Amino acid sequence: MRQTAGIIIIGDEILSGMVQDTNSLFMVRALRQMGIEVRRISVIRDEVDEIAQEAKAFSDKFDYVFTSGGIGPTHDDVTIEGIARAFGVPVVIDRDLRAFLEKHYGSDLTPAQLRMAEIPEGASVIKDESIGLPLIRFRNIYILPGIPTYLEGKFSVISKLLFSEKPPLFKRIYVAEYETKIAPLLNEIVKCHQEVKIGSYPVVDRKDYSVMITMESYNEAQLESAFRQLVDGLPSEKILKIED
Repeated sequence: MRQTAGIIIIGDEILSGMVQDTNSLFMVRALRQMGIEVRRISVIRDEVDEIAQEAKAFSDKFDYVFTSGGIGPTHDDVTIEGIARAFGVPVVIDRDLRAFLEKHYGSDLTPAQLRMAEIPEGASVIKDESIGLPLIRFRNIYILPGIPTYLEGKFSVISKLLFSEKPPLFKRIYVAEYETKIAPLLNEIVKCHQEVKIGSYPVVDRKDYSVMITMESYNEAQLESAFRQLVDGLPSEKILKIED
């Protein structure tokens, strides 16, 4: 069975349209390369109970959960509190995080600076020389910053921890035909190839092809069989190009 993941994007600024979310796209692509399938992406407010509810539901449902946002020093950074509430544990100051902050800011930390040393009790703090502030993991939840540069840096550490499978095999087929005419053939291929994930995407701004078909599988034989059935079922002049 493929390992699964859920992504929770936290921030009023995303829902208001003031900031565009790019973190979920980055994480989906990175997790795909780790062989981990993202099953759900949720965008929620900076609200403790809402964070708690979503974190608990995702943690129960998926192998891994990744949160983005809400771990800074300001009043609306409440992700740590929300995750702690989800599992009925207190928020505590982590000694290693505090030491890191004292080295950076000085020993007399302000209350705002000290907030960045908070973790749900029982969380792990993962250090790596490639990142600044250590990575926080609570159970199967990885708690990440909302700033894309920082999140992407911490994901390089996560990839070391989680990379366990080869990414799926993949083909793209560009077809100069209407999707309605291709649909019966695709339906037959889907029935015969349960281990192949097939997508069909109409394209409206190209003159050379009308549909991009994707095929994805960890089973090379199944993928090749599905691909061959598609190619054999279409006139050769309708297939513009094929990408692996």
